[in-house]
Formats: sequence, structure tokens, C-alpha cells
Amino acid sequence: MWIKLKDIEGNHTLRWDWISPDKNIYLKTQDFEINLDTKKHNLNTSVHRIGIRGEKAEKLTGEWQVNVYLDNYLIASRHFNLLPGIGDIDSYITKGPEIRIKQDKTKWSIIIGIEKYRNTTPATYSSHDALLMKEYLSKFAGVPEENIFLMTDDKATKTEIELLLQDKMKKLIKEGDSLYFYYAGHGIPDVGDNTPYILPSDGNPDNPRMSGYPLERLYKDLTDLKAKNIYLFIDACFSGMSGREQKDTMLLAGRPGTLIVKDPVIASEKIALLAASRENQISNYYKEEEHGLFTYYLLKGMIGEADINRDNKINIEELYGYVSNNIESTSRRIFGMNRYQVPVLKPDPISREIDPILVNLE
Repeated sequence: MWIKLKDIEGNHTLRWDWISPDKNIYLKTQDFEINLDTKKHNLNTSVHRIGIRGEKAEKLTGEWQVNVYLDNYLIASRHFNLLPGIGDIDSYITKGPEIRIKQDKTKWSIIIGIEKYRNTTPATYSSHDALLMKEYLSKFAGVPEENIFLMTDDKATKTEIELLLQDKMKKLIKEGDSLYFYYAGHGIPDVGDNTPYILPSDGNPDNPRMSGYPLERLYKDLTDLKAKNIYLFIDACFSGMSGREQKDTMLLAGRPGTLIVKDPVIASEKIALLAASRENQISNYYKEEEHGLFTYYLLKGMIGEADINRDNKINIEELYGYVSNNIESTSRRIFGMNRYQVPVLKPDPISREIDPILVNLE
């Protein structure tokens, strides 16, 4: 758990108490000294975490609580749920919930995952992420199989994406329907005007205007559909670099460093966007779990770990808080500040026109 202290001055101590579902203290840390130079600092950040996988804590499922003490005074408390069997989300999602979710014909999904590109470096795990998202939406969100449109690798060309969004879906989706749109793969900026593009499998990163799909156009195409609720998930970055490899890799030939792209405005009251990272950041992968970092915590949250108030509903703002906290801490731990990642929610707060409940777990 991260703790950020503002305008701190003098030497202090911090302690974390981890309380298991049976209300017993699972771990009480020592008093860690902070701000050793005693000078005033605008921000002081500290973190403590415990092991779950392979440890006794893995079997203590239910609601956990973490308390943080500054000089023995309680300053923060956070609750989280540890659900059985979620350590391996692939097995858990593939198996499906114990109680079968009723299929809802008013729900639709477009899932695009591109790992293999014709003209640039792969986006590792993207097609696998897309396949698992399909399993999740079918088994946990109640989207009928016939209402799910999946495109992976060479099937996700620019032409096929355009035909699906601008023609086929317009004929299928009716007033009042809901749409889940998921994309995992490369994003790319235009170096001339810094416009962000999604890169189809046949796209060329050196010429996104001709071969890419503008993010602003995606927003418009989705808005033109008759759906009442559109939930948009993008596991990609638009900095000109790939975060799905161990080393930083430029997608744009001869362009060192990251680029800051334009941030298109979502001019629709019916779209809620949850994106992997900010405009100038890399969207990392999670090698330990064999997923995109964003997709891993997105799915883990939607399975139920983001259900903070335990009402068996996944609220999109509730989900964003869970995803954001975990991605920020995990990206720091694995990659440091060079590839620090902060997810984005748009609009924030979510429009009153859209249903904030993504998934009903009952």
C-alpha cells in the first residue's frame, strides 16, 4: 500500500498493520523512519506490500484491511477483497463463475487484440489478452457469444475494423443496447501534428495518417452507434514507444524518446473510457503474469476484486480506483520511474447519462 504525505517536515515513523478477514493482525511492520534529513518536503512517498501467492495469506480469502500509522496515529485505512482462485486469472475466467450468468441480448462487444504486426515490432500478449477478455465478457458479463466480434492479429486490418464499426455494427446495435469495446495493441502518434492513432495489424507506424485509425475517429464511430452505454477499454499507449517488451523500443524510425500526443475530447455523454496510461507514458506488459499490465488488473478487478463496497456490482469509478492503485505501484516496482504508468478515466466523473455499473456479479 502506497502512502503519500504532503508538506512533511521533521523526522517521523510509519507503520502498516495488515488485518486478515478474521479480524486478526496478519502482519504488523516495524516503525520505519522517514524524512531522515528532517527538512520540509512537498511530498514524501512510502510503500509496503506483503506476499500473497504461495503464502499463507493466499488462503485467507475475504475482506482485508490495511491501516497506516504515522507516529502511532492512524492516518489511512484501506479495504480490499481477496477472492478464492483468482491468483491465476486465466484459469479462473476460463472456468467461469459457479452460478451461470444469464445472457443479455442487449449487450454487444468488439474485441481487438493485435500481437503480430506486418510492419513493426510485436505487441506481446495482446492477442492472448483479447481472447481472455472474450471469455470474461461471455461468462461473467453476460454478453452472448453471437454478439461478440473478435479480431486478432492479421484479421484486425484497417479495412476490417472500419467495416465493422462504420457498417455492420450500425445495423445490429439498437437503441438502449450496451457495447463493450476493448483494444490491445500498438498506438502511434503522427509526428506532424501529434494526433494519436490505433495501429491496425497492416498499419505502418511511419505513416499513421494513411494506415492508422485515428483515436478521435474511433470516438466518433462509437458515438454514431445507437447504443445507450459504451464502455471503452484501451490497453495501448500513444507515445511512439512499445511497452510490451523488456527494453524500450521505438516504433517510429529515427525518433528518440517519447512524444506527447493530443488528447482527443470525448464529445459524447454515452462513452466511458478507461485507458492504460497518460498521453506521454508507456503502456507496460506484465511478464510475470503474461498479460498487459493494464489488462491484467482490469480483468482482476472486474472478476470481483474491485468490488470495494461488496455489493456484487462493479462500478466503473470503483474499478478505476482499483486498477489505478495497482498499476501505479506495480509499474514503479518493476520498471521504476522511467516507465511509471498511470491509467486514465474519461470523463471524470462519469456522465450521468451512462450506467456506471459495468458488471453485475449476482
